[in-house]
Amino acid sequence: MNTRHWNLIQGFALAALFPLFAACSSEGDELLQSEEKQPVQVAIGTRATMDGDEWTWENGDQIGLNVTSHGATSPTNYTLTYNGSAWNDNSFTVTLPGTIEAWYPGGTGTSPDSFTIPTDQSTYANLCKADFMTYSGKLDSMNPSLTLEHRLSKVTVTITHWEDYGETMPEISNFIIQTSGTITISDGIVAGSGSTDITPLYDETDKSYAAIIAPGSGFDIKLTVNGKDKTAHYDGSLDSGDAYSFNL
Repeated sequence: MNTRHWNLIQGFALAALFPLFAACSSEGDELLQSEEKQPVQVAIGTRATMDGDEWTWENGDQIGLNVTSHGATSPTNYTLTYNGSAWNDNSFTVTLPGTIEAWYPGGTGTSPDSFTIPTDQSTYANLCKADFMTYSGKLDSMNPSLTLEHRLSKVTVTITHWEDYGETMPEISNFIIQTSGTITISDGIVAGSGSTDITPLYDETDKSYAAIIAPGSGFDIKLTVNGKDKTAHYDGSLDSGDAYSFNL
């Protein structure tokens, strides 16, 4: 089973960029074309790691599925729900070979083609729910195993330069990351539109702020330092599925 990982890219210079080429997997017994429906049980791969720290599926997480049988013109929709140890509702019948799409987070009103980035990512749970992932491929096995692919970009901004304020780190508040608010996927290309303000997850120990944002063009930061409003801008490019770290 393959596990897809975020790449970590250090610094504004982005001297080294290693795109994610880990292939999504679909494993199991191969079947010949059949006019009869076959029982299929879907397995979901281990959740990808982020910057070397393991993320795990949490109780109540949902994944959406669009399953299209051989010869069908429209898919059937399913929602898988994690119960803390396994995925519920992951079995169905389908005429093989077919196709399958999967996406996280799933549930009512979600789709594999669009995603609205959550603005409140100030907790670990909320950050995880912003991690939009998808899978698309052939369904030619009764026991497919799906590994979802990250579609957004993760940024971590660490406060390291406060020399102008003396030896003690100044008081920082109202830290906001501005990014595109809506994501669409067409022919495998991820595009962002609109604008939104994200409240990131703050790590007191590292003095860092983490958020999952739209890939593509850069982003803006707004913050208040010792009562005065400040801004910062990154005008580089962010790739889908990559993680970046910055110093501020």
